[in-house]
Amino acid sequence: MKINYKLFMLPIIVLISLVYISFLFSSEIERLKSKIDNIYFGNFIPVHKLHIIKEEYNKIIISSKTFNKSQKIIIDNWNYYNTQYKSEQERKTVQKIHNQIESSFKKQNKQFYQYIITQIDLLIKYEVSSASIERKDFLIQYETINDYLFYNQIFIITFIIIFIFTIIFITIKNNNKMEYLVDKYKSDSITDGLTGLYNRKYFDNILDELIIVTKQNNWKSAFVMIDIDFFKQYNDTYGHDAGDIALKTVSHLLDTIFNEEYDYVFRLGGEEFGILIFDIDRNRLESRLKFLQKALASQKIIHEASKTTFLTISMGVVVVDKNTYSLSRTDIYKLADKKLYQSKENGRDQYTL
Repeated sequence: MKINYKLFMLPIIVLISLVYISFLFSSEIERLKSKIDNIYFGNFIPVHKLHIIKEEYNKIIISSKTFNKSQKIIIDNWNYYNTQYKSEQERKTVQKIHNQIESSFKKQNKQFYQYIITQIDLLIKYEVSSASIERKDFLIQYETINDYLFYNQIFIITFIIIFIFTIIFITIKNNNKMEYLVDKYKSDSITDGLTGLYNRKYFDNILDELIIVTKQNNWKSAFVMIDIDFFKQYNDTYGHDAGDIALKTVSHLLDTIFNEEYDYVFRLGGEEFGILIFDIDRNRLESRLKFLQKALASQKIIHEASKTTFLTISMGVVVVDKNTYSLSRTDIYKLADKKLYQSKENGRDQYTL
């Protein structure tokens, strides 16, 4: 039996889910990395620069001999600090201090230097405080992202589990139905007395089930109608006892060749037989029909009233697929009968598909 096509969706869904999770992880981790860079390199290093500026101003206050050297160090470190990212409000404050630093080198006033140091101290406290706040905000966002990723994974895993169990349930249900059919219809009460094959009554039931199950599983199944060629003449020539033996011989061949798990062979009445095959493709079907013809020919049952001088069969075949799902049991039976008639019109000992 073929695996339901829905099962092929499972690895695709798993793959998409894994790609989705990987994308989430990579994008969020990259964003966290940028956040960390802003915290440590946007705040803590500038604080170090501010400390250097403060120290250089203290050196100038102690001794004016270091003025030129300290001025260069202050300007270099301040320029570094001033180029770092600042909010609009921060930029206003920093620009004010920037102007004061430039003025300090023109005034060369120790009290003004001391005032600048006070302003630098305020900047240091602000940067440390800002870093602490951003750190807390970062931790909150980090926990939120962790929760987001966790719940997404739970959702995806849950979805996959539900999908898998749904497919398993459908598969088990279909298998149980098929096993039920096997148990139900392989019993003495539903078989033909002469040949031991299933009888016409249960053929109707199985054909109904074949249409339903085939459609549910998107399968291709088949109904083969078989008729022994010139059987009336055979009975007239060799007698009814010989006719019964011929019926049993054909029945045995059918039951032997079409004996797979979901093959069903019926005697529909007189010299007419039927085969129902669940889940089979066209090539496999034709191969089995040709094998049946060869097997019967190998029996070499003499039939002088036949053109071939041997007992032969004609067949009409209907494939139940998406093109015939809408047909009723009666429609399918009539269609098979029509194709059987075509086989007889075309010279018998053949099948029409």
